[in-house]
Amino acid sequence: MNANDRKEIENPYLIMGFWEFAITATLMTVFFPWSLLFCVVFYGFQNTKFLIIALLHDLLKTVFAILAVIMPLVIGIVALIFIFAE
Repeated sequence: MNANDRKEIENPYLIMGFWEFAITATLMTVFFPWSLLFCVVFYGFQNTKFLIIALLHDLLKTVFAILAVIMPLVIGIVALIFIFAE
């Protein structure tokens, strides 16, 4: 296979709907070691890799969303402390 014949495989887990992926991510997290083994045995390494990448992608987006809310609150509280401390 050369580079022209090979198509890039799209990650099907990144295009899932919100609720479908939320349920999948919850089940993967709750049953972590066994769910990973289940995915490798029944879905293969490629789909398991896609699922882990999608879970890490979702985790990164969640961490940035939490930081986007918490950081302005912390900065605002610190600013209020310094304003009223004078």
